Amino acid sequence: MSSEFPLFRLPLIVLNHGLKLMTPFEILSLSLCSKRCKTVCQSLRNQLKCKEKAVKFQLKFSKKREIRMEFNYYPNTRWIFELEQFMAIKGNRETIISIFQRKTSDRHELSETTYGVHIPNWIPTERSLEDIRDHIAGEEKLMKFYVPMEDGCFGFRTFINHLSYIFNITLTDLELHCQDFTRDENKKIIYSYCGNKRDTNCVKSLKLVGESENTLEDDEVLYHILSRQEAKCKLTLDILSSKFRFKENQLRFIPNQLVIRNSKWLTSVDIEHFNSFSVLIFQYHHLIWWWHVQCLIERWYFGWTPNWTVMMIEFRFINIDDIINKLRGRIPDSDLLRSEETIEGPNGLSHRIKYSINRGHGTIGEFLVENNKYLYIKMRENTEFSLSTFISMTKEMM
Repeated sequence: MSSEFPLFRLPLIVLNHGLKLMTPFEILSLSLCSKRCKTVCQSLRNQLKCKEKAVKFQLKFSKKREIRMEFNYYPNTRWIFELEQFMAIKGNRETIISIFQRKTSDRHELSETTYGVHIPNWIPTERSLEDIRDHIAGEEKLMKFYVPMEDGCFGFRTFINHLSYIFNITLTDLELHCQDFTRDENKKIIYSYCGNKRDTNCVKSLKLVGESENTLEDDEVLYHILSRQEAKCKLTLDILSSKFRFKENQLRFIPNQLVIRNSKWLTSVDIEHFNSFSVLIFQYHHLIWWWHVQCLIERWYFGWTPNWTVMMIEFRFINIDDIINKLRGRIPDSDLLRSEETIEGPNGLSHRIKYSINRGHGTIGEFLVENNKYLYIKMRENTEFSLSTFISMTKEMM
């Protein structure tokens, strides 16, 4: 088996073991050296044990454009490509070839861009936990890549497809700061990564972020995006708006999970009519929340069933005992079962009060409040998905 790289002269078992020890950035750099390198790297990552280790492949479109990857064999590390733009200048060459090249005379001159991007430096910079805003990963390793100025911020689709090919993972998430782009740019991003039925490498989860109060025009852009996105797994709305109205009939697909942050615009009507399997509402600071929860429980007891199965609502403060006491005249004590427990979790002690309410025909609704702040609801029984599983899943997002 001839090859210009001495690395490939190693016995296959030794070669595979060596490749497994490489970081994602090193695997990528090797894959760009030749077609043979690309095939070898992809074949290794296609093995089941390696394939299962790629867990997240996220695009972030904001004032900074980033590609983020996470692997469970680096559980505390996030690998990030930061996009920059450059003026095309002749003479730029990749340097990774020289690491493996046998002979100077055999060197190949690469074009200044590979898969639409240029990576002049393969030594990543590092950022520790205290510098990371969301404190999810222990560290971030960052590497800059460049696209020609004339391609704008959208000319790296072929590079994304190459990453998918090498690491055997399709795009999982898109985080779009829609206020940082024009309507046409938002449309192009959504079509390219979250709405193109002809391209199977599109995201399953979409997060829409607005860092300032939405204008009416911003709301219109948001409606436009929602009517075209195809996030079937999870849709997150993290927007600041007082006049935005969520219209599920505008959605092309109903996501399995709906996450709402900064829920100033949310109404009780919205809560009742969501269609996703699970709904998570953070920072629900509506002034009439007490009536919302009381009305929700009462309506359910007398026959109404929502389309959603489980829901979490974060309050400033909630007392579930007071809410149930106001309903005791209409819901008999025989249909109410109260339980209480204190458990120890990773963030300390947690106090939980749960009411299981029987509305007849064997249908039981569960309403659990944790630390007088988080309300967990399960109103449907046509699923094996337990409330405790939902709580554990929600904790990972806090």
